[in-house]
Amino acid sequence: MFKGNFSAFKKRLTTIGREEPLNKLALAVIILLDLFVLSMLFGGLEDHTKQLVSPNEYMPQIARQVFIDQAWSPSVRLDKLQPLILSDRKGYSTYYRSMFAPEKLEPMHPLCRGFYEKMHALSKDESLVNLFVGRDLKVKERSGIRTDQDKIKRAYDTQLLETIAGKEGVNTASIAAQSQTLTAQIERLTGQIDELEQQINAHPGIQEIWTLTDPENQNRPQIVKDYRSFERWYLLRELLWQLLFLIPIFAVFYFWSERSAKRDHRIQSLMASHLLVVAFIPILIKLIKLVVDLIPDHFFKGLFRILRSLHLIAIWHYLVILGAVALGLFLVYIIQKKVFSREKLMQKRLSKGACIQCGKKLPAGASACAFCGANQFVDCSACSKPTPVGGIHCIHCGEKTSNGAGDPG
Repeated sequence: MFKGNFSAFKKRLTTIGREEPLNKLALAVIILLDLFVLSMLFGGLEDHTKQLVSPNEYMPQIARQVFIDQAWSPSVRLDKLQPLILSDRKGYSTYYRSMFAPEKLEPMHPLCRGFYEKMHALSKDESLVNLFVGRDLKVKERSGIRTDQDKIKRAYDTQLLETIAGKEGVNTASIAAQSQTLTAQIERLTGQIDELEQQINAHPGIQEIWTLTDPENQNRPQIVKDYRSFERWYLLRELLWQLLFLIPIFAVFYFWSERSAKRDHRIQSLMASHLLVVAFIPILIKLIKLVVDLIPDHFFKGLFRILRSLHLIAIWHYLVILGAVALGLFLVYIIQKKVFSREKLMQKRLSKGACIQCGKKLPAGASACAFCGANQFVDCSACSKPTPVGGIHCIHCGEKTSNGAGDPG
């Protein structure tokens, strides 16, 4: 029954009816419609998925660095905090969206939201912002002077080597004096930066931020647990959310296809069948993605832990490739032997007036192929009259023949 239904559905994809062949221009229009609908499906799917809170929205990268990776050590934490405090000040673009916007804060983990709200409040403190701006300018100035100093140092080393080699060169004393001047400027700027940092660190709001970023923060285990749980279930929630968008349109095309086939609305049946296939493509892709994403981290945790410890995690990719090859072989076998079998190939060639053996066009009334010599007729087992090889029924008596699968002599 399934084979018969599949065969009928396949015919609806490529034909309108025996007496009305599908025009190539009409087929081109249908294919263009398929591509347009497919692009709209993926575009709508992307917009629909954006409504779901993602792990990166629940726990932004900066929050993961602070609470999970504990990457804000005392030596770098001011460098990491400064661009966040000054982000709105430097966001002049029309398309700029503040990281402190309410729609970004709302889906965050409560502790992450609190962290961002504190930073937002600090970014509104003009006196503190001015300290950060001053530090930013001093750090950039010091960086430029260090670059100049490195150039002078390389020039000094070059001149010194030339002097040792007996070549005339620029007076190394003047280069050394320039280097000392730059060193003094760097020390002066470093002192000014240290003074600004002391003022920043003394701010009560900054002290609260440092308390949250402390590696000994007691909330870290709970945050890690919450994030892992959210990430673990996100794939399933994402699939269900996406199917909520895809299933209704798939169901509409399915019922349209079935209704058109029952009422023999051939053009509608043709288009509905195409759109049904198009609607199924993103569903299949999402199901495959779910399986590929879930298998490594949820079903073979022990195996992957061992592979990572042995630095052999790449073997997983080999296994996926082998599995894909095996699946490909199976599908090709099904397509070649079941869907597009030799019997169906012979019937297709017969309907086009082509040679059953080689597929080349035959002259009208030819009983043998002029190219490969294969006989095109075989005696009917019922009436003994010659009937075309590959035909399902005899052209004389109409009885079903068993010669369709036979090789032409």
